[in-house]
Amino acid sequence: MSGLDGPSLPVLGRRGMLTALREADVPRVVEACTTEAAERWLETPVPYRLEDAESFVREFVPAGWRGEHDERVWAIRESLSGPLMGVIGLREGSREVGFWLHPEGQGRGLMADAVRTAVGHADGCLTWPEVRWACFVGNVASMRVARAAGFSYLGERDGLHRGVPERQHHAVRLASGQPPADALPWPDLA
Repeated sequence: MSGLDGPSLPVLGRRGMLTALREADVPRVVEACTTEAAERWLETPVPYRLEDAESFVREFVPAGWRGEHDERVWAIRESLSGPLMGVIGLREGSREVGFWLHPEGQGRGLMADAVRTAVGHADGCLTWPEVRWACFVGNVASMRVARAAGFSYLGERDGLHRGVPERQHHAVRLASGQPPADALPWPDLA
């Protein structure tokens, strides 16, 4: 371990676990955040540089665990000593989940499991009545994860992406596990 502030114990899922980020994760953060998909869908800097990953791992993530801002971020791993497969965060103010996956972890169900695990943590430990999710229109992979993780679709809304208006899909997962009264059918994700 690197001594960075973060969760002291892993949160176990069915396919993986949520752990603290480590100094050794910096290169994999760079790899994940410099893909074409990351540059299109994430709110990360473009171009994403080594300094951005170092700041994220060394400063932003630990500051959240110290209570200096409202986002708690976990690493997604398949085993305690395994490589970083992705990142998931819960934002307390908006009660929203955000995530990304390293290319090596894609297409294996890791992210849906991580979202269910983090949402269960929010429901059980943080006692949130709901967790919200959003993605920009066209991000079908993120939509598939939210649907697989049990979120109920709420439709499209106006949003901003790097300061430019762009439509967003929205969904919610209630702590009860039941769909809200205003839930809509998920769009075709073929």
